[in-house]
Amino acid sequence: MAKIASELQGHIMVSRPIPILITDPAATAPASKPTWPIWRGAFRPLFLLAGLQAIIGVVWWLSSMIHGLWAPQLGTTALWHGHEMIFAFGGAALGGFLLTAIANWTGRPPLQGRAIILLTLCWLAGRVAMIFAANINVAVLLIAELSYFAVLIIFAARELILGNNRRNLKLLAIIGTLALIDALFVLAATDVIAVDADLFPRAGIFVFMVLIALIGGRIIPGFTRNWLIRAGKLPGIAEPVSFNRFDALCMGALIASAILAFTPWHQGAAIVLMITGVLHYARLARWRGIHTVREPLVIMLHAAYFWLPTSLMLIGFALLRPDLYGINDALHAGGAGAMACMIMAVGGRAALGHTGRALVAGTLYTAGFSLIWLATALRLIAPVAGSHYLTILAAATLCWVGGWLLFVLRYAPILIGAPLKKG
Repeated sequence: MAKIASELQGHIMVSRPIPILITDPAATAPASKPTWPIWRGAFRPLFLLAGLQAIIGVVWWLSSMIHGLWAPQLGTTALWHGHEMIFAFGGAALGGFLLTAIANWTGRPPLQGRAIILLTLCWLAGRVAMIFAANINVAVLLIAELSYFAVLIIFAARELILGNNRRNLKLLAIIGTLALIDALFVLAATDVIAVDADLFPRAGIFVFMVLIALIGGRIIPGFTRNWLIRAGKLPGIAEPVSFNRFDALCMGALIASAILAFTPWHQGAAIVLMITGVLHYARLARWRGIHTVREPLVIMLHAAYFWLPTSLMLIGFALLRPDLYGINDALHAGGAGAMACMIMAVGGRAALGHTGRALVAGTLYTAGFSLIWLATALRLIAPVAGSHYLTILAAATLCWVGGWLLFVLRYAPILIGAPLKKG
């Protein structure tokens, strides 16, 4: 294990080998006052809320579309749905991951107690504000919505500075960019600025894809290598390739293609996006996921990353042939696919490792992830299914809701309950 950690040292963004070391969580210092288990780490309430939001954001929106029930409006109900599925769902998972990872990077005790209660309340304040977005002052709406990202950045910066891990402060710039996009989205949706609000959910998904490519490029080969060693497959096969110049090329191409996607140069952007997709397929192949099909916790990571290059390919195609495939449909490969599947894959593993439980996926979790992966595939097929569009879309929705229900059923007792061992 020490040898593996040494080999992975020195990445451009992190000083420790794996951003979230599930198999060796940072030690937890005893709280000065008794703390309910759910407040003993950011991942506990935030991963649980992310799972619940994944259900609420879809069911409430579809209920309004199909049955005419009242639903929140951020300009429109569809924009509220898009906002909540990116900045609320994704934001909660990001906060839970980041603060848990920082404890491993710095060796400091993870934040708990009042700090986690405050962060959670800020997230909830944003959700309440968004429900009544059509009826409250825009300034109040922005303050409520952005308070979560502001507190998250402050807490993360404090821990990184006190932990002498300043090199990872640059990661906070990405979160700041996400918060800025969130703010612009709200201003555009409420007609404060004359910009197409549909641009900002797309931008948010691209930011998450950059984060997935960056962090996934660390944890996926690392966890894969660890499992291959335990399974006795190394050195019999070529081991997963750690971050090198090719990965840097993939990251650079992804950032460049994300920027080009918002320019009028659609043909050029499409070509760059599709080339970048090919690069990331190659990157995924270098991590040897094909040899891990017997371990759900590992193959899930590879299956989640698969949607990132697929999204790039589909977005590129949609820019070339918008008459055949819509860009909003293509973006679901990045949102419902790469983003949601990676949240479930990483969140489920973190919940097990950081509560002292064995790293065993179990039937409910494996089935839940499979349903989310299937939901993404069905959602992408639906636009080209002709008269079967609504049927396939309904099946995709049922898979999505069922998958997250299974996740919540499996992990709510774990996230709310006490750890099985200290640390």
